[in-house]
Amino acid sequence: MMMHSNRLVVRGATTVIQPYATVTVAVDTAYVAAQQGRNINQGVYMMDNMVSNGSTNEGQMELYTVVPVGSTIGFNSVPINFVSGDKVIISGFNVSAGNVFGSAGYPQQFPLGNEPPGSWWIGQAMNAGSQTYQIQIAVTVGAIRPVTYYVNWDPFIRAQ
Repeated sequence: MMMHSNRLVVRGATTVIQPYATVTVAVDTAYVAAQQGRNINQGVYMMDNMVSNGSTNEGQMELYTVVPVGSTIGFNSVPINFVSGDKVIISGFNVSAGNVFGSAGYPQQFPLGNEPPGSWWIGQAMNAGSQTYQIQIAVTVGAIRPVTYYVNWDPFIRAQ
């Protein structure tokens, strides 16, 4: 940290972005483990804070998020039973169809406090229209010999 005349300059400080919209992915890690990560069509619950903006399919895997163009969108992942010691992180995104994020708004990891790396990602709706994107999570279960299962599915986003 340095002082320059009347300003405070913090070296190495991480930019803090407060997302306009937040999408939470809550995962039943016991269900994913019981299925060994295969054919997951339940046990993953997506929700956002954009219902008043027109979002639908709250609590389902294929959430349809609706945001204004230019909005930042935070994505976070959590195990439903957080005392289990299981871990859920977002391991990546892929665009299946559409161009709402564009290259400039494509989601990227943002560290947040003591959350595991990959728990928070932030993107931005750069273009008007609809997009199908694929989200992949890594679900790690087990205390003695942890096992990680990768699960992916296709939610939607519309910017207007």
